[in-house]
Amino acid sequence: MESSLPIQRSHPASEPDAGWYRLALLWTGTVAAAEEILREIFAVAPDELAQLRSKERRQTWMIRQIRARALKWRQANPPVSADSSFFPSRVAALPEPSVFALFQCLDCSVEEMAEMLGLGRAAFAQSLARARQELAPGVTFPENALLRVHRPWGGDRSKVAKAVRAAQTNAELAAQIDADLQWHEEIEQFQIPEELASLNLAVPPKMDLRALVFQPAVLAIALALVVVVGVLVYMAQTRMGDFPGKDDVVALVEAEASANGPEFEEIPPGKLDDWFVLKGFEGYAVPRKLQKAKVVGCRVFKHDGVLMAEVAFEKQNARMLVFQAADMKNGIEKGKRHIFQQEEWAVAAWSEQENSYVVIFQGDSDDMPGFLRKAGKP
Repeated sequence: MESSLPIQRSHPASEPDAGWYRLALLWTGTVAAAEEILREIFAVAPDELAQLRSKERRQTWMIRQIRARALKWRQANPPVSADSSFFPSRVAALPEPSVFALFQCLDCSVEEMAEMLGLGRAAFAQSLARARQELAPGVTFPENALLRVHRPWGGDRSKVAKAVRAAQTNAELAAQIDADLQWHEEIEQFQIPEELASLNLAVPPKMDLRALVFQPAVLAIALALVVVVGVLVYMAQTRMGDFPGKDDVVALVEAEASANGPEFEEIPPGKLDDWFVLKGFEGYAVPRKLQKAKVVGCRVFKHDGVLMAEVAFEKQNARMLVFQAADMKNGIEKGKRHIFQQEEWAVAAWSEQENSYVVIFQGDSDDMPGFLRKAGKP
């Protein structure tokens, strides 16, 4: 998995980074505003950062501070027209420059950048495409969402890299790469002013965890938490198994039991991601623990207007449905896996990032945890 640090890795967390300055510059379009924003933030940063022990949280705090102050500056100084000779001015004049600025300045995954803005990956890619079109009118760029988030300077996730390899002769992709590289080179020329780069943001000292843990008050709190957690676990185990989105999952299971839909197609090993991209199902991903499970067939179909990808596994004759979480009326909450019995079907449902998953097979739901744990093993 890629690093979650939203800053170029060449700088430690305690030193101002050129990426911060470039963000402020692209969001405001003026050198003076970018420098003033960083001065304001650096004035309060030591006290604020002292409350954040995680390096990732400190750096994310910096990004959010820059964006909030830049948006406030834009409201007070709306760009009337862009200076075509000054590229940051052209970016700042975009209807919404945030996606393009993050994409060009940050060294983190697309999913992390999208999460910072409260967007899904597809919406992030669409906004990025609109920005490119505004900056290069008349140039035709790819429609494929995976190709849209390709970073020619490096850092692509595996699915994006596969899509790019499959489209190597695509003239629209070549035009996008040329434009992105040109813009990236222009942006990298802007370095943070020396007076700001020399500041030390005073990373807080490491906490003595051993001394803290053995404090009597901490031990008492820990014991109380153990009791509370035990009670909550017991209550969860004795519940009926209801959860938000269960009705939609049950409807999917019942539809699956009716055996309607297109026939399954056989897919060569290692070609699953490519096959679904060609079928128009962008964003398909197999959960990590099931990536090595043997697949005997795949298909794409629609259920109540929602595009579904389905994989048939060899073990247990199990099937897995994959769909965009946002497409369902009642989404399955993230971070929790729900296992229950629906007549003769054992069912597991959960969400990860933008996708939701439903795994079913005929049998006892008590066998589902073992299946999920072992299906991907030889």
